[in-house]
Amino acid sequence: MSGRASPDDDVDLSSPESSPQKLAPVQFHPKFSVTVPDATKNGDVLQFTIKVYKHDNASLVTEINREYGDVLWLHHNLITQNNIDGIIVPPLPVRPEVDAKAAESKSKKQLGKDCHVVVPDEFNKDCRQMQKYLSMMLSHDSFGKDVNLHKFLTEKEAPTRTKVVQGFLSKMSSAVESARKEHHRDIDDYFTKKRDWCTNYSKAIKETSANFSKMTNAQQRLGTSYGSLATELQLGTTERDEATLTIQKSFNKLSEATDNSKRGWEVLAKNDETTLGYQLELYSRYIDSVKDMLFKRTCILVDYEDANKALDKAKPAKRQAAEDAKLAAETRYEMCCDNARREFKTFLQTRMLAYQEGMTAFADSQIKTARDTYTLLAKTMTVLKQLNNS
Repeated sequence: MSGRASPDDDVDLSSPESSPQKLAPVQFHPKFSVTVPDATKNGDVLQFTIKVYKHDNASLVTEINREYGDVLWLHHNLITQNNIDGIIVPPLPVRPEVDAKAAESKSKKQLGKDCHVVVPDEFNKDCRQMQKYLSMMLSHDSFGKDVNLHKFLTEKEAPTRTKVVQGFLSKMSSAVESARKEHHRDIDDYFTKKRDWCTNYSKAIKETSANFSKMTNAQQRLGTSYGSLATELQLGTTERDEATLTIQKSFNKLSEATDNSKRGWEVLAKNDETTLGYQLELYSRYIDSVKDMLFKRTCILVDYEDANKALDKAKPAKRQAAEDAKLAAETRYEMCCDNARREFKTFLQTRMLAYQEGMTAFADSQIKTARDTYTLLAKTMTVLKQLNNS
């Protein structure tokens, strides 16, 4: 599913400058682990139930309730109060849709514009995304030790939030800066290749995820159509003569078979979404974090090059200050590159394991669902044959 990635990606990671001896960090052990078993709708917001355990012995520490806004505030604190140069920040989960209009829009997207059925609230997907996000943060050696994360998970009351507002001038300045630095020529071939890979992979994974969602939506619509046909077959007529009653018996059994097909397609769509679909959606968001990391490194590279130019032009009176600025920029750049190489290696390994897990679960669920549906249809077929012979 990530097929456009270059076969040389993993080879780059074993090059001398990115050898395990240089990049291997001290193994980090998370303090906590979490589960998010359910969520409840509270007005216009969704409250997640989060169970926090000791990571070493799995004993329950506490159970807390948090809204998406609380997690958004946590994420802001984690990325602003830690040095994230060269760090691939785990992506935030998608904001839950809880209002009636969003539910109607979601239903039309999944079941078709002409469908008047509203898909019931199913927050298990939101819970799974939230659990994955918190688990990734806890297991990350840059964020897992952060006191904000520990307080968020152990204190009953959610942290007090402050609205983060970015002014118009700040947004304009950021946009201009992005345009100036985004396509800056890199001085490191490794990162030049990674930027190209990231651009191609981002397009591939987003297209694959979107097309996979279209497939599961089509499966759900097919299941709905089978359900409508099953209902029509059950209605029958008001006639009560022997021939009509005999035909209606066959229709009733055919309705059962059609309803079994409906359930089969619904289960298939659900399993596809929660296996491979989940991994594709996660990494279609994760690649944006990779791109953000690479862009931030490019900005640091530009600052380093500017510091070198300033040192070359510095007058004697300002030379010492220019040398200090150049040294600081160089140190930051080198540390960012070391972090980025290590993060890329971890990201690629994790990505491959996730796809392996997703593909295996996807294949297993396809086989199991097909067998279960076949068994039900075979039973119905046997009954229909008996009715025909009677």
